[in-house]
Amino acid sequence: MEPSVDDLLSFKEFPLIQEGNSNSAQLNIDSPKKVSPNRESPSEEENTTTPKGLSMLSFEFYQKFFDVDTMTVVDRIATSIIPKRAPSDYLKLNIATNPDLYGPVWIVITLIFTIAISGNMASYLQNSGNHHWRYNFHLVSVSATVIIVYTSLVPFALWALLKWSVRPDDLDIEEQTDTPSLLSLVCVYGYSLAIYIPVSILWTIQISLFQWLLVATATFLSGFALLWVLMPAIRSSKYSIFITPAIALIHFVLAAGFMLYFFHPSNSIDTVNTVDQLKATVASVIAHKNASNTQ
Repeated sequence: MEPSVDDLLSFKEFPLIQEGNSNSAQLNIDSPKKVSPNRESPSEEENTTTPKGLSMLSFEFYQKFFDVDTMTVVDRIATSIIPKRAPSDYLKLNIATNPDLYGPVWIVITLIFTIAISGNMASYLQNSGNHHWRYNFHLVSVSATVIIVYTSLVPFALWALLKWSVRPDDLDIEEQTDTPSLLSLVCVYGYSLAIYIPVSILWTIQISLFQWLLVATATFLSGFALLWVLMPAIRSSKYSIFITPAIALIHFVLAAGFMLYFFHPSNSIDTVNTVDQLKATVASVIAHKNASNTQ
């Protein structure tokens, strides 16, 4: 007998399915967010299968370190050049919460090629009368090695030293600070090299006093800003009295090494003079032998 229209449109009550009947089939009409307490939700099942961290060999692992806007990069470059621009808790509240590699990577790459190109320009100006001058591509590899070693090994050594020599119990509560992460130190050191990009161009001017003045100015501005940012972390070390001058000295050695190796006129001129003297000696010996053979 077919049901009438009234029977189809009327509401009916159906008996509940007994929980003990495991063989009976039932349809779960609950919302996906409402799950029985004795059952694991689908989201929890997915979380148990999803790894908590990404692999260091994956691209997604490093993607978060490049998630930074232009204004943040510009602000950090200005902070690395202008002393006392950053607040005293800049490392803990600004860098540590969002350390980036975008700015340091581009600064390092730009500085490598700027020093190599400007170094060859300086060599050309020093040997303008030498028609056998050649572009020295070796300067690219030398500058890359020095800069990459400085921005990786120095932060790593500082991080390990702070980890080993930290003394938070001896400090006041306001001065206590956690040891900065290695990534934060790499970020700070990478930005500290930004000042040497314009300075490396000015180093092509072949005036020794002016070149040393640039070394002193760049070291003072960048080194003072670097120490100002790192000082809260350095103060927590037992050897802070030795770490502070060591950081300043290494920073000065880097700037002086750049100028002396790539831009100082004495190196290249002495090399050219030595080569010319060797050529002249060889030519005179050959001429003397030819003259003796003719006689």
